[in-house]
Amino acid sequence: MKYIIPVFLILLTCLEQSHAQDQAFINHTDFGVSFGRVKIWEGNYDTRVNFTFQSFNGARVSPNHAVGFLIGVDTYPNLTLMPLAFGWRGFMYKGKRTSPFAGFDLGYSSAWMENRTSNEFSEQWYEGGLYLSPMVGIKRNSKNGKHGFTWSIGYKRQYASYFDGIRELQVGNSVNSNDLPPGFSSVREEAYIFNSLFVKWGLVF
Repeated sequence: MKYIIPVFLILLTCLEQSHAQDQAFINHTDFGVSFGRVKIWEGNYDTRVNFTFQSFNGARVSPNHAVGFLIGVDTYPNLTLMPLAFGWRGFMYKGKRTSPFAGFDLGYSSAWMENRTSNEFSEQWYEGGLYLSPMVGIKRNSKNGKHGFTWSIGYKRQYASYFDGIRELQVGNSVNSNDLPPGFSSVREEAYIFNSLFVKWGLVF
């Protein structure tokens, strides 16, 4: 969590940089809340509300379509993931200030923001996984047409894993297994799949 503010500030600089670029380049930065369920006890679930932020930077391949790369931050209970993905944005201009748009992102959710903890006997860490997210929304252009505001809803699916490894205490008792990282006699893995609906507000330059 301590990394969120620095990353948030870094990503915001993309807005200033993209504003000075040629119209061939596009920046779409948005933030909002995601909703889902979290398991609190066996067979029991609770609703979670989390923060989501991302910045898409790309190039227009046609007047209505753009492709590029995005980076973001998604918070979950006791876990923060950073999406790194390729994205597409499609805008349906109709000669009016307000028009619909759609998007799709596919990539990897990194868990590098999470600390890796260890002691003499064990080590615990998180790893990320697949990330995908479709969305639809509306775009409202400014009066001068140089930027626009967006409101969107969408779905997000992210994979992550938690590992708890027990270290080998003696080299002579090394366990020969290609499934284990070097130096561990056993590793317990917990796999997570986060399915979320989100609502976002954003800016397009």
